[in-house]
Amino acid sequence: MKNKFPFIGALLLALPTALFADIVYQGKRVAEWPEEARPTFDNSRGLLKTVATQEKGHYAAPKGKIYSLTLLVDFSDKPAPVTVSEVEDWLNKEGFNRDGCNGSVRDYYLDVSNGQLDLTNEVFGWYRAKHPKSWYEGLNGYSGSDSLMKEVFAYYDSQVDFSRYDNDKDGTTEAINIVYAGAGQTWGQGLWPHSGWSSERRDGVKLTHHQMTDMPGKFTLYVFVHESGHMIFGWPDLYWYGDYCTMGNRANDLNPIAINDFYRADQGWIPFVDITSDDVNNVTSLEVTQPGEVCYRYINPARPDKEGLVWSYVRNTGRNKVLAGSGLLMQHYDFSIEGNSSADKLGLRIVHASAAGKSSDAVTDQWPSPGSTANTFFKSGTYAEFSDDAYPAIRWYNGSKTGLRITDIGTPGETLTFCIGENCTESISSSSSAPEEISSSSEEPTVSSSSVVLESSSSSDAPEISSSSSATSIIITNTLKVKHGRAGNKLYNVLGMPVGQRTESGALPDNLPKGIYVEVVK
Repeated sequence: MKNKFPFIGALLLALPTALFADIVYQGKRVAEWPEEARPTFDNSRGLLKTVATQEKGHYAAPKGKIYSLTLLVDFSDKPAPVTVSEVEDWLNKEGFNRDGCNGSVRDYYLDVSNGQLDLTNEVFGWYRAKHPKSWYEGLNGYSGSDSLMKEVFAYYDSQVDFSRYDNDKDGTTEAINIVYAGAGQTWGQGLWPHSGWSSERRDGVKLTHHQMTDMPGKFTLYVFVHESGHMIFGWPDLYWYGDYCTMGNRANDLNPIAINDFYRADQGWIPFVDITSDDVNNVTSLEVTQPGEVCYRYINPARPDKEGLVWSYVRNTGRNKVLAGSGLLMQHYDFSIEGNSSADKLGLRIVHASAAGKSSDAVTDQWPSPGSTANTFFKSGTYAEFSDDAYPAIRWYNGSKTGLRITDIGTPGETLTFCIGENCTESISSSSSAPEEISSSSEEPTVSSSSVVLESSSSSDAPEISSSSSATSIIITNTLKVKHGRAGNKLYNVLGMPVGQRTESGALPDNLPKGIYVEVVK
């Protein structure tokens, strides 16, 4: 049954806009952080304890306000092109639009996280490096960036309390950024933008993960956003993937594409909807979904912790405006494959609707060009169904059939409909259903099966929410537009801050952003 939870040489020169930044561990480029270096985050610790609203994800999943440190450095041959105040706006200011940017870095992560991650950067600078920029760029590999990193940390040590940026108080900082004047020069060498690792220790904490971003003089968002994805969450570079995620191609510098919905659901920013063989083989209601509101997941029962197929409705608007089409976007994941290291070893692969006989882009195309196509998406009129028979190349990696079947995929619009299996009844809109009475007894709160109660909240990790002794806290989500409950129930966000209450009709406030909330049931 369905279960819902919140939770290279010539090629490089030919494709300058697709050039990747790197993950660099102990001086070597890697496709993904190795197990011993993977970022972690404990939401039950630190100054802010957040509600446990999801199953444990594969990647680090910080919630709430995360303080990030940004250190600025320039050079005698490349002086600072912007002021500290301008950098602060670029990273934090709501609605930042200089040079055509679609918001600030903070805006980006608030958008893609449904308001659940508030990445706030504190900026120090500028420091004039000991050597010209050309000196660091000319050293072998990433030794130039290592040298600059140690120099920058040492200089700012007297000004910065590095322990402030250990947000979960586990002895390790989460987000330290070095922004240097001038543009990155040579891919894979010198100061080329990357997420790196160090053995530095200051103010009682380890400064393991950091990232370097260049500042040529014009503001862009992609590099800083992308490197933060490596540094904070541990997401890999998605080679052979395309434009469908900011961890993939460098599709747009000013309006970076959203994080893919699989990673967003793994963070708990949107819910997973788990589909099983029972759903495929029995009569179910027609699914109705809005862009980016849920991620459907079909797990390989033989490898439930490692492999599965996921899909969601992706529409080419907003953060996804650069995409060539809209519809259901399907992906095949396998956590036993570390990153996307080669065309036949992809930890996360796009299942192209137009590619019935193959499951990847061209073997030689590390950065697919074009980065997206309209026929990648499943939709009415072109590719309106998915099955093992129609897509013989899409199998579990042990060669067995998946058993998944999706039919009657509709036309992309404000919503998209599809059928799990081939026997679906007409859908009933959750917003048109009658309000459900919620029990105020001492037993577990009960709601309509359509209203997605995620879990009861009684642990000490929950926000301290003032309520009467007869009230019960439950976790709700409005990502599915389930709006009705008891009038007057107070609502809090995952930070424990009040955001309003249900109206006299029992509806959620009209201006409540999509996200996850605690409702105090009278």
